[in-house]
Amino acid sequence: MEKNDHTVTLKEAKLNSDELFFSITSHDSTILSGNDVFVRISGYTKEELIGHFHNIIRHPDMPRVIFKTLWDYIQAGKPIVAYVKNKTKEGGYYWVLAAVFPLKERYVSIRIKPDTKVFSAVRELYFKLLIAESKEGMEESERLMAVLLRELGYENYDHFMGDALQSELKGRQKIKSQSCMQAEDFNMAHPLLSQLKSAHTQCEILLQEYDRWFEKIDFFADIKSIFEEKGMALRYLARDIVNLSLNTSVSSYKVENGGETFGILARDIRINAKENDTLIHQIHQTIEKLSNALKGIVFLVSAIRLQIEMVTYVIDEVLCKNSEVQMVEMHGNICDLIALVTEYSDKTKALQGELDGEIKEVLAYLDQLEKQMMYLGYVQVYGVIEAAGSSDESARFGIIFAQLKTLIKETEQEIETMQKMGKSFDGENRSLMQRSEESVVMLERLSEVMMMIKAREENHGK
Repeated sequence: MEKNDHTVTLKEAKLNSDELFFSITSHDSTILSGNDVFVRISGYTKEELIGHFHNIIRHPDMPRVIFKTLWDYIQAGKPIVAYVKNKTKEGGYYWVLAAVFPLKERYVSIRIKPDTKVFSAVRELYFKLLIAESKEGMEESERLMAVLLRELGYENYDHFMGDALQSELKGRQKIKSQSCMQAEDFNMAHPLLSQLKSAHTQCEILLQEYDRWFEKIDFFADIKSIFEEKGMALRYLARDIVNLSLNTSVSSYKVENGGETFGILARDIRINAKENDTLIHQIHQTIEKLSNALKGIVFLVSAIRLQIEMVTYVIDEVLCKNSEVQMVEMHGNICDLIALVTEYSDKTKALQGELDGEIKEVLAYLDQLEKQMMYLGYVQVYGVIEAAGSSDESARFGIIFAQLKTLIKETEQEIETMQKMGKSFDGENRSLMQRSEESVVMLERLSEVMMMIKAREENHGK
């Protein structure tokens, strides 16, 4: 293989915001294919790209740690999203947000033009990583990347890349690609091109479906944050109730007459509080699983949204050329992209099933906790009555049971909020699951159209 020319210039290659492109490589990063935009933006011919390693377009301004991270992910069979500065044949540059997806024995990389605050922050981050690499090597660069991501508010790289993809795609929703499908002189006389037009229509319908789904991502993120926040609030309240039960127990020993009654009430509060603490711990564990699943759903829906747009774009490229040769060349790529969408649709469906089970588990725990708090309320009322008749003012039982009333009320409010959000989410998730099923049906239809095209190609070649 020829070595990449390291000559660079400050000239930026033109990549329009409504464009997107892909490349497919083997596991050793040999370029197998790509669409017209990839060829144009790189400055190479298709013949110069195919069969060469992907580092033919690597820019020296890119920190090596980013490519290490990329390879760590995809070799583990996991998708990754990264901002990448690439180099053209003439030494110019262009920035992309690249989403790389393992697909059997290949890697599919879909790239769009970035234009968000996240991208602005990343360019500064990359500069710092380059300095660290030049002075102290890869290990220091990797350590620094984790620190810099945390400074930007990201727990880890997974958190960062999910937010980056979601942010860039939100911007793309406002951009409408210019399609040649409305052109008056468009010729659909050839039966293969007519079938491909049908596939394009299916893609557009599917894209609209995922656009509506994508709009729900903020709701998913809100659910995640609220459940985490309320789950933590419940834990603190449970701890306060346990402490209050200990105060009640200690105070009962100071009462000469009737102390046994307050001792029994203190024991009931303590037992109830411990049972509540167990329930809240179970709620917290389930919320952690729910939170991870929600993050997964957000990423998968974002990924599918991008993949479907890529399929639609490539089909449109083929139809715009109105060329049977172009269609034959790109047929395999389109099938690979459809297979990718299908794979991620299956993952989304499975994860939605997990979410459905986890939210029901949380709601069941909340119902139990609600009953526990009702019982604790009865204990509190009985305690107020007993405290009113106590002659020993030093015991301060009136204050203690007033505090318990406040804690019970606050806990019940948190439970009610979580129940409402949980039920709302359960209904929304079920709706999305139904739409997911419909999307799978559309994907199957799309695959059938591509199979028909393939059959026609084979018969035409005989």
